[in-house]
Amino acid sequence: MFHQGMSSSPTVLITGAAGLFGGILRQHWADQFRLRLADVNAISDLAGHESCVRADITDLQQLVDACDGIDTLVHLAAYPGDGAEFYDTLLQLNVIGAYNAFEAAHRAGCKRIVFASSVDAVLGYWDEGEIGVDTPVYPTNVYGASKCWGEALGRVYAHQYGLSCLCVRLVNPFFDPQGDYDADQITSGISPADAAALMARCVEVEGIDFAIINGISRHRQGVLDWRPTRDLIGFEPQDGTDT
Repeated sequence: MFHQGMSSSPTVLITGAAGLFGGILRQHWADQFRLRLADVNAISDLAGHESCVRADITDLQQLVDACDGIDTLVHLAAYPGDGAEFYDTLLQLNVIGAYNAFEAAHRAGCKRIVFASSVDAVLGYWDEGEIGVDTPVYPTNVYGASKCWGEALGRVYAHQYGLSCLCVRLVNPFFDPQGDYDADQITSGISPADAAALMARCVEVEGIDFAIINGISRHRQGVLDWRPTRDLIGFEPQDGTDT
């Protein structure tokens, strides 16, 4: 049974739902959305507002089927860092998998896709102060380049097909708000609560055709600037070293 008031909530498909970030969203979104969880790995302990489908992101038809009846696709599934072999891993998961996600959302008639990009798309600016959302991409590794590819796909599908797309440049989603941090330290984390609230806002906000979003908590010296996200979609982090 869905939670009270959930019958009118959007139906959201999360790819890579068995991963760590998928787990964060599941934990915090229990009373917000009806969730369809997609992964190649089994997902147990489904709640009443959740259903599960097996979907390999390298298989376009599996993703099209998973997107049937979905309002918003939250695409998390990818290889999550640098160091992987390109042809067997990054090409399959981060390049072909990203294309399949956008194409499946388009074919299935989804209204929006929220693409989990990464700070790695602009990591070359690390020592130059807080990075805005209009800064040209500057990856320093192939993983970051694969996230630039996903952002470019978002622009294409928004332009060609009117598929609303928000690309969220995420940092490490395990920032501890209770931790002890040096005032001069460059901080790149986002708390689980901020991450889930930000992604929920990306699902719910109206009037966005395409946007780059910085996914970071509110820090005195953050690698990403959180203010453009506030100005664009009305999300203000509740955690960080500057709260």
